[in-house]
Amino acid sequence: MVSYVVDPMQRDALVARLRIITRDSVFATALVTSQVARVRPEHFLLVPRPPVPWWRNQRFWAGTALGFTIGAVGVASAR
Repeated sequence: MVSYVVDPMQRDALVARLRIITRDSVFATALVTSQVARVRPEHFLLVPRPPVPWWRNQRFWAGTALGFTIGAVGVASAR
């Protein structure tokens, strides 16, 4: 997972890119892959949300249920 360190005092200028190696409920270990300036405690870490797999997406299952319902109604009305 790639994340970014930005400086809010410099209008969110990119400071560094990180690759998160390990994480648990409290701590995360990251490797700095590119660095423009020194990372300081006043900088912010931006971590993009990982993509949701298609089978866990609620819109997929809602579309499947709607398609099944329309198909069942269509078959029942054709008889």
